Amino acid sequence: VTPSPAKQWYQRRVREHYYITNNSRYVKLMSIDTAGYWCGEGEGHRCGYCQNETTSISTGLYLSFISCLRYNALIDRGWRRAGMYMYKPSMESTCCPQYTIKCDALSFRISRNQKKVLKNFIEYLEKSEPGSLPAKTRARQPDVLQSCNEINLAQNKKEVIEVDTNSFENGAKGSDNFCKSDNATNSSTLSSNYSGAATSETTSYKTGAQLASSSKKRDFRRLRKLKKIAESKRVSWEELDVRELGTQPNPPSLSDRLSRALTNKRLELKLVQIDKNDPESTFNKTFKDCYKVYQKYQVAIHKDSPEECKENSFKRFLCSPPFELSQDQGGYLHQYWVDGKLVAVGVIDLLPWCVSSVYFFYDPEYSALTFGTLSALFEIHLTQQMHKNSPDLKWYYMGYYIHSCPKMRYKSQFRPSFLLCPRKHTWWPVEQCQPLLDQNKFVVFDEETPEEAAPTEEQLGSLKVLLTSERRPCLYSVYKVIEESDPYEEFLPDFVRLAGLENAQKICVYV
Repeated sequence: VTPSPAKQWYQRRVREHYYITNNSRYVKLMSIDTAGYWCGEGEGHRCGYCQNETTSISTGLYLSFISCLRYNALIDRGWRRAGMYMYKPSMESTCCPQYTIKCDALSFRISRNQKKVLKNFIEYLEKSEPGSLPAKTRARQPDVLQSCNEINLAQNKKEVIEVDTNSFENGAKGSDNFCKSDNATNSSTLSSNYSGAATSETTSYKTGAQLASSSKKRDFRRLRKLKKIAESKRVSWEELDVRELGTQPNPPSLSDRLSRALTNKRLELKLVQIDKNDPESTFNKTFKDCYKVYQKYQVAIHKDSPEECKENSFKRFLCSPPFELSQDQGGYLHQYWVDGKLVAVGVIDLLPWCVSSVYFFYDPEYSALTFGTLSALFEIHLTQQMHKNSPDLKWYYMGYYIHSCPKMRYKSQFRPSFLLCPRKHTWWPVEQCQPLLDQNKFVVFDEETPEEAAPTEEQLGSLKVLLTSERRPCLYSVYKVIEESDPYEEFLPDFVRLAGLENAQKICVYV
């Protein structure tokens, strides 16, 4: 019986994966640190953000292996991974453009709402009975990173499964959708001297008299401080405004704020490297606990059936990092244990200059603790601690920011944060980008940096491809001489444009 096109593709990918991974001599000789099967740009699949069936478009690369350094460089060009599958949204044609967002962990400023989340967690640890569940709080909007990662899982988990089973089969072709039609034509630019949302109106500040008439507790505290300042200056407090209060000279650091939680005996944080080969590893010993929390989360939050949350799916999507085992880099699980029970897990990548959040899931019984925001605070703190031993590591990557999805806008509250320009691959403060994103879904933030030049024939010839007849990698210039057919000619220029020439020259790509 002739296998289906998807089965033939899968068999070919497995065979070529074997060729590339069993030629370590050529890999080292040709300075290859990444290899993957080129999936190309798909026809469009269901969008996890706007729920349209065929409007989410991305380009994919199914990895055989990748170095942490190369992956860090690729996420700085808009790529992300889901298990072994790496993808980059087609920003101008997809329905919901996804902008890579990162936070400067060393300059992080905690917001008022984030302080409340942390305070609620500390009160639970200190005041509730051990083993008790947190009291349900008032109805609130879905959590920051929880919401965005839920959507990412719903979209990318299915995408990975489709790549394994029925990729490259002809999908259903629906009618054009309004979310898709305007992206290419509605692009805007943001010059380097862009002044954000500045207007001709001057900012007004509350005076002492206005604070006295306010019923807010915060204004009452500010008024009390303002009266002390007025007394020392021997002036009327009614005429002073809040600018006299200034800022706190030495505000508590994030480490100081988290110290009460970190020193509480009820809480234990474990940073566990994903190591499936060692049966005695902490990862394997706690795997069943992680899977149970994951399954409860998927069923309760995503409304998935238990059949959709099988152990193999969990392993493939969240427990199969494409990196080689390293002492301080690669794929990790950030586990949260309360009273000896695993209640939440953050899947993260530790990379040369960042901590990258892959996904987060938790026990739904603990949803009142707002674990999405809480986990981001702990992961920013982890980034700050890692920086002490690795000075280049200072960034916390939160995945993608989708401005057209209201749930995703909460990511911008982790300040200072920056968005990646989809064409020039430069970083821009999120507060400067948001006014333009209010007007158009697709925006080019950088109009001054020149476009990257198209690769020359010589540069294309220096790329590494798989010479199937001899079962080894080779230069593309050599491949063209040996082989009669050339499947690489059509997509290699696009590959260089998406990955960047420097990255492309370190990757062995095959079809």
